[in-house]
Order: sequence, then structure tokens, then C-alpha cells
Amino acid sequence: METIKWGVVGTGYIAGNFAECMNYVPGAQKTAVTGTSIEKARGFADKHGFEAGFSDFGEMLETARPDVVYIAVPNHLHFRFVMAALEAGVGVLCEKPIADNTAQLEQMIAKARAQEVFLMEGMWTRFFPAVQKACDWIDAGAIGRVRSVRAAFGLKSAPDWQMWKASAASSAGALRDVGVYSLAMAFLGFREMPESVASVYTLKNGADSHSELMLRYSGGRAAFLTGSFEIITDPRAIFYGDDGLIILGDKFWCPNRAELYAYDSEDILATTLTETFEDAYPSHGFQYEIAHVMECILHGRKESSLYPLEESLKSVRLTDSLRKEWGVRYPSDV
Repeated sequence: METIKWGVVGTGYIAGNFAECMNYVPGAQKTAVTGTSIEKARGFADKHGFEAGFSDFGEMLETARPDVVYIAVPNHLHFRFVMAALEAGVGVLCEKPIADNTAQLEQMIAKARAQEVFLMEGMWTRFFPAVQKACDWIDAGAIGRVRSVRAAFGLKSAPDWQMWKASAASSAGALRDVGVYSLAMAFLGFREMPESVASVYTLKNGADSHSELMLRYSGGRAAFLTGSFEIITDPRAIFYGDDGLIILGDKFWCPNRAELYAYDSEDILATTLTETFEDAYPSHGFQYEIAHVMECILHGRKESSLYPLEESLKSVRLTDSLRKEWGVRYPSDV
């Protein structure tokens, strides 16, 4: 079994879930972790079975020599770590959102291509088998032409929650934390950029805490999307087509099921379940993304075909335009 040496940047909740999921991927070698202190790094390494812990990222890159690093730190720190890894010739999987703005992502892509190393945004949703099945149904025309996509990711944040996620100072906000998952569903149903976007929103701490989007496409097609820290929403995503519909759930951002329905030929208000795909995956589900990155690296691919950099660019360009409309600015904006 060929192995890939992984480095992890960050010792928080998501990094821990990612490390746990590495146990389900043969050949995923837990090489090193970088934390904000040597104590945190070594504690994480001991808990999750990594070979070494570092407080200095440059030292980790030079000493441990990972094949790829997974970056799971607050948004405003992504650019620095991504660029340092790429400059060192190390592949990067960076947690979403990969960049604060379009300019940053374009610099990342240029550096990755100049260094000829792998780069991908960590949109883990795209690699779940249930999502892949939904894509297969859409591509095969199982529901005809997609007419409408509806996806809402909303949560009610607790007082002791990670408040940096709701702060413009950390290049955050609901749209880029949870709303990007809803946006990813729109890109599954409609591969092109929308002709126009309408929105309503609320702001707190200089960032958006709630937004409702309508993305308008040619031919009367539309996506209706929510990203919120203020309300709890239906966790399913629904794709409506001319001939039927697809439901992703229970949580569309990490789904264990996809359902295909056809419209009833006799009852104008009824649908018939024609196919169900179920995947009762273990742990948190990062294993699908991890396995895909490893496959890309082992085969010499510098970019994912399932979640290409062009799609990350589409997402950040759209969020940039919305932030400009809403008056939300990040420290790194130019």
C-alpha cells in the first residue's frame, strides 16, 4: 500500500475530526501537526497518533517533509499557511473558505501551478458518495432539466460558540461558514455562474449573520439559498427538475442518503420514490475527501476533477460581490 505523509495545521475541533477520519483511509500516514504552541501540538499528536508536533510551520515542513498538509485554522490565516506550503513544494488541502477574496485565491493558484504542486479547497461535501450519486442522476437526466435548487444551512449559535466565525476581523460570517455549502448545491444543479443574484441579509460584528439568496439563471431557472447563524433550517437539499426531484439528506453538507423521485403521471400533486442510495459512513465523513486527495497526489494530478479550482474561484467571486453589496470588508481586502 502506497502511503501519503500528511501534515495537519491546527489543533481544534475540525482538525480533530479530520485526524479521526484518517484512520479509515489506508495509506494515510499521520506525520506531523503544527499548533499555536508546542504543548497543544504534542497533545494533539499524542491523542490522534501523529509522529511529531511542532509550533513552527516552517520547521514542520522542513523536518517532517509531508507530501500534503491539511490547513484547519481561522479563515484570515489561510493565505499565509497555504502560500508557505506551496512555496516549499508541499501539496495543500485547505479548509473552506480557502481564501478571503478572489485576489488571494488567484495568487494561490498561480503559486501552485508555478511550483507544480497539488492545491484544493476542502469542500468535503462534494466527495460524499450520496452527493456523487445525486450528480450521476443529474448528469444522466434522471429528473430532466434542473429548474430549481433549494438548500439552507442554518444554526442557532450558542454563547460559548466559536465567535471568530461571525467576525469580519477573522474574514468570516455566515455566508462563508455555512452558506457556502448551500452555494455548493447551486453549483451542482447549475454548472454556470448565475445571471444575477438578489439577497436579503443581517449584519453583526461587521459580518453577515444571516442571508437569503436567489440566484437567477437563464430559462427561468433559480436557486434559493440560506446561510444563517440565527435560525435552524431544514437540513435537506432539493433539486427540482422537469421530470422529478432529488433529495439529499439527512444533512446535505454531509449526507448519508440520496433519494430520486419521479412525478406521478396520474396525480398532479404526487411523486413516486424510484431509487434510494444510502451510505451509513463511519466517523465524520472526511475520509472521502482524504482518499480523493491521496489518489490525486499518487497519480501526479495537481488539481481535483471533482472539485476543481475554477469552482472555488466561482464561489469566491460570488461571495466577494455579495460582501461588496452588503458593505462587509475584511482586513485583507484591497
